[in-house]
Amino acid sequence: MHLHLIICFALLIWWPEERLCPAAFTSPAWTWLVVFAQVPAFFLAAVWTSTTALRRLDGTGGGPQRAQHFYHRSTSILRMLAVAAFVASLFFTRWSEVVRSVNLLAAVPGLAGLIILLPFFGASVMIFLGTYPIDRSLHQITLESRPGEARPGVRVWSRGQYLSFNLRHHLLVVAVPMALILAAFDWSRSHEASLIRLFRLQWAPEVAPAVAAAVIFVFAPAMLRYIWPTKPLADGPLRRELESICRRIGFRYRDILVWQSGGMMVNAAVMGLFAPVRYVMLSDGLLDTMSSRQIEAVFGHEVGHIRHHHIPFFLLFAVCSMLVLSAVIEALRLGVERGFFELSVVTIQAIGFVCILAVWGIGFGWISRRFERQADLFGTRCVTSTSPEGCKLPCSAHGHSPAYQPPATAVCATATAVFASALDRVAVLNGIPPDERSWRHGSIADRIRFLTALSGDPGCARRFRRLVRRIKAAVLLLAVGGSVIAAVYLWDHPVYGFGVGVERAAAGSAGRYQAPSPAGDSRDVRTDH
Repeated sequence: MHLHLIICFALLIWWPEERLCPAAFTSPAWTWLVVFAQVPAFFLAAVWTSTTALRRLDGTGGGPQRAQHFYHRSTSILRMLAVAAFVASLFFTRWSEVVRSVNLLAAVPGLAGLIILLPFFGASVMIFLGTYPIDRSLHQITLESRPGEARPGVRVWSRGQYLSFNLRHHLLVVAVPMALILAAFDWSRSHEASLIRLFRLQWAPEVAPAVAAAVIFVFAPAMLRYIWPTKPLADGPLRRELESICRRIGFRYRDILVWQSGGMMVNAAVMGLFAPVRYVMLSDGLLDTMSSRQIEAVFGHEVGHIRHHHIPFFLLFAVCSMLVLSAVIEALRLGVERGFFELSVVTIQAIGFVCILAVWGIGFGWISRRFERQADLFGTRCVTSTSPEGCKLPCSAHGHSPAYQPPATAVCATATAVFASALDRVAVLNGIPPDERSWRHGSIADRIRFLTALSGDPGCARRFRRLVRRIKAAVLLLAVGGSVIAAVYLWDHPVYGFGVGVERAAAGSAGRYQAPSPAGDSRDVRTDH
């Protein structure tokens, strides 16, 4: 859900205010139908999903695992359809125009955009409400399968608790920082001329909100710890052991927090680029149901994302994707200017949007899964015994002879078993089928098989480490090299270059070009975004 919401906000910020629909579909009735029919339609679809999955829980329907598969796949499809429905309301109706025509909304930067997003928010809430019965049943089965493990008094969420948790976990955690970024972009657009005159640069209106977005991203963890209900992990043997691990590996942080979910969620997370605003969160369900060694393994996994600099490399990947997007749009714009082909600004933006989806859908998912396995490996090393006596299984990291010198890439089989058991518990307790694929993380079963292969073959671990190094080098090279090429290209650019006159830039005329329309005449098309 997080990525779906980011896509919707990105469309509001990036896409030009231009409809794709024919004139026949601009009537008010069509607009209200497309916009407001989404809410009941998604509720009915979610209720059907829940009812069908509940039927599969009985003795003739295949049992919990089949119901889980159906529930997760159907919910994923519904969320993608919610994004598609938002795109339809944004570009195939007058919904955006109607909202932006209200002068009162324009007085508050970002407010009109949030109103435009209301259909997507409504559809998301309906998906939560409609699928509550199957989610409740699956959690009830999970609770009954672990008697005595959870804290006394743990109960499955009520409908209100379930909705509140999902709103905070899936929507507000993204909507709050993205709303601030949207407000920064809106403010920049309304003060374009002033920013250009102040900084004497045509692209100052693009840089200002980008800087604001970077600041918001850095300090977002301080906000998110309150959006997600959290509290500091109490002092005790577990906290002291986790702090000992952090000292041993040189990991700095602001605090270790308990992520409160009423015992219903078994998960962990780390957020924050810098130690003063970096938090590691362990859910209450995870603390209730796992052994200390398993908790340390999961904690090590989250710390591994920081120690291996995954967040900065994800940001570099985002830079690469924006460079690709800019290159595609600029190439198409130049082609139109020089008469090689005829494309409207909407078509150019649509091609760019397809390219960016391909880059993220294929490239980001593939890299993210490799980074996830690297974090798994780091978590395994965090629970690896420092002496052979602590290893109960024969492995390449601990030999039977005191003189044994393990390879640098050797992975302890006992530590692998601990981490694999933690992954398996996460799957079982969260109602995730072990073989269910995940775009960003891969399936639990695949991750366990991968770690098991590493523990039996140091050469496999060495090859994987080399692969990750090459991935990071390629991302860094593309980001730095692409940025240098873009800077050289833009230095003397007639629109964005440093030689553009302030008066001409502030007037905004340099950001426009004449694109031929299908009828043969020309119309003014704005290309800056």
